[in-house]
Amino acid sequence: MGAFWSQLLPPPPTFTEFNIPALHGRVFIITGGNAGVGFCLAKMLYSAGGCTIYIASRSASRIQSSISEISTTASTPAATPSTLKPLVVDFADLRTIAPAVSEFLAHEQRLDVLWNNAGVAQQPPGSTTAQGYEIHMGTNCLGPFLFTQLLLPLLTKTAQDAPSSSIRVIFTSSQIIDTTGPMGGIRLSEQEAHATHLHTAMQDKNYTYACSKIGNWYLAAELDKRVRAAGVVSVAVNPGNVRTKGWDPVSWDAKLLIAPFLYDPQMGAYTELWAGLAEQVTTSDGGKLGVPWGGRWHPGPRRDLLDGLRRKVDWGSGVAGEFWEWCEVQTRGFAGDEERGD
Repeated sequence: MGAFWSQLLPPPPTFTEFNIPALHGRVFIITGGNAGVGFCLAKMLYSAGGCTIYIASRSASRIQSSISEISTTASTPAATPSTLKPLVVDFADLRTIAPAVSEFLAHEQRLDVLWNNAGVAQQPPGSTTAQGYEIHMGTNCLGPFLFTQLLLPLLTKTAQDAPSSSIRVIFTSSQIIDTTGPMGGIRLSEQEAHATHLHTAMQDKNYTYACSKIGNWYLAAELDKRVRAAGVVSVAVNPGNVRTKGWDPVSWDAKLLIAPFLYDPQMGAYTELWAGLAEQVTTSDGGKLGVPWGGRWHPGPRRDLLDGLRRKVDWGSGVAGEFWEWCEVQTRGFAGDEERGD
């Protein structure tokens, strides 16, 4: 219970906009950077100066609106201004991901940090992606998985000449994994395309959301196994309970219950900022789950979720590895030329 309450009532942040190091020449991608936590994160990076920030989202007009707002309201060093750029991609439609990566690769020769911040929550039961996957799992896991895979060659290439542990991938999880979702992590049989209606549990939007957030942590841990030796840091974070549009569909009684524990989106951005830029985060932390407001790792995840992180040969359940392989199979055919190296 201590771990639960320490996330609901977090200590003050230890890494804020005042701790951001020099960012000259660095390139970042923030998915979902047009609103909420991602918007606050983009604004902090922009104000630091010297970097290029891609705001990745499905709406070109909303991206442009957020870019205009940041560029006109945020301060930035005159000598080394930052650059904000749009990247249109819909994580609920796998067909849009390879073209977006191609667009990015056509303009950039490096990628320093990828914040997989975009996601959906509280979507009506039965909602699906363009490819028929449950909407939370498809948007929060399958889309970011493919996006990350296609950007991975550039991330590892950037790491060759970058300072140690400075190249990172951040997946966004949630405190809900401590309270909701199946024992053992993820039941892949429930996640098959067009199978949502076959499983009673999938009619609970908190359950389906929790599954996707467990998936985000598992993807971070499995990616770590594949990129740590290349010098890339892969971690997940629970940004914290913040006031965003994700709470809009929640009932009024539930909103009243959670209201005392909701914070400004800027606080959640501090969690992601720490995971992406703090020097204390290194490759040795790969696969861990950060908690609000940064500066610390989850003190006590559920034992069954920890078992899922370990392979069966290491006396675990191997669920995380199986989930990674499932994501590979489901996204096969949507990779375009990037994954093949053409």
